[in-house]
Amino acid sequence: MKPTAVAIIAEYVPFHNGHVFQLQQAQQRTQADVTVAIMSGNWTQRGEPAIFDKWTRTKMALASGIDLVVELPAVAAVQPAHLFAQNAIELVQALDCDYLAFGCEHAEWDFNQFTQQQVQPSGTEFADHHRSFPEAFQQALQRELEIELTEPNDTLGFWYAQAVAAHNASLQLVPIKRRVSGHQEQDLHATISSGTAIRKALLAQNRNYLTSVPAATAQLMATAQPVTWEQYWPYLKYAISSHSLAELRNAYQMTEGLEHRIKRAAVAAHSFTEFLELIKTKRYTYPRLQRLCTYILLNYQTTAVAAYQPVLRILGMSTAGQGYLHELKKQLPMPLITTVTKSFLENELQLENRAGLITEMVTGVVQDRRRSVIRTEAIKE
Repeated sequence: MKPTAVAIIAEYVPFHNGHVFQLQQAQQRTQADVTVAIMSGNWTQRGEPAIFDKWTRTKMALASGIDLVVELPAVAAVQPAHLFAQNAIELVQALDCDYLAFGCEHAEWDFNQFTQQQVQPSGTEFADHHRSFPEAFQQALQRELEIELTEPNDTLGFWYAQAVAAHNASLQLVPIKRRVSGHQEQDLHATISSGTAIRKALLAQNRNYLTSVPAATAQLMATAQPVTWEQYWPYLKYAISSHSLAELRNAYQMTEGLEHRIKRAAVAAHSFTEFLELIKTKRYTYPRLQRLCTYILLNYQTTAVAAYQPVLRILGMSTAGQGYLHELKKQLPMPLITTVTKSFLENELQLENRAGLITEMVTGVVQDRRRSVIRTEAIKE
């Protein structure tokens, strides 16, 4: 009989005490045998570089009790919430997980009922170029479901439910209420702080964040190199400057005409923060623009993204995680990658390899070539 598995879709930037609480709650409420993390690689959903690379964050997750860490590659992770959810749920379903646990602001809501009614981002609201996608999304929700989502994790939970329905997945949704700290809260708390507050403290060399992370995370953070968009700015500026307007126009999710604004801003700006301010308008949110910057930096064009095919790239596993994979191995609906070969880099992982190479240029740490699964035994040594 197959072990039961609970999945968590995460970024772990970094893995902190709030994630420990979420994991404990997921295990208690589902009594699952195995915990699976679908984790964004080196780039996050909001179009920001993960503050630590995917291997460091995999070690953090394994050290705190995750059994299986599966990569959500940049092409799948750096997406608007509805596409991010679809891509992540596809991997959850491929791994035959029984539950999906996620943090949210209103855990009392019945998120499972949201799988019964779908809101497609294709109505008239989404064709109005004078409003942002989030604004259009809210109007569509009010029209079709008579609900209003104003908190980021509630919104993501809603899209998980929609993706479960779209994939016809037999997943039970397990919402877990966030404790103490809000998603984007800037200030540290005694034991549970937001990832935003922890990153802010880390970059300011304020060691008070240490009470908000597990000991294993603190140890890894002490030796790993944190990165931000500013370190990638010279590479982004070069990419923009060296591409023609026609080439920029082919970047994934480029809106017609925005390439001119981006070109001008790249010449004038002296930092990524300044560049972002120069291209910001009421029509585009900061995450939308950051994602576009990521696509330009990684040279992700519309045709290449459309051709993306998912794979199960395993970053780390415990003994239980290895056993779970062994149970599923013969019935997996997509390729399983545990050791990266030249063939994988040239084919299935071609787009992810681009993301890895640019990370290597900043950190000096190899990301994909000849990398294989991290096992919990290696972490304990």
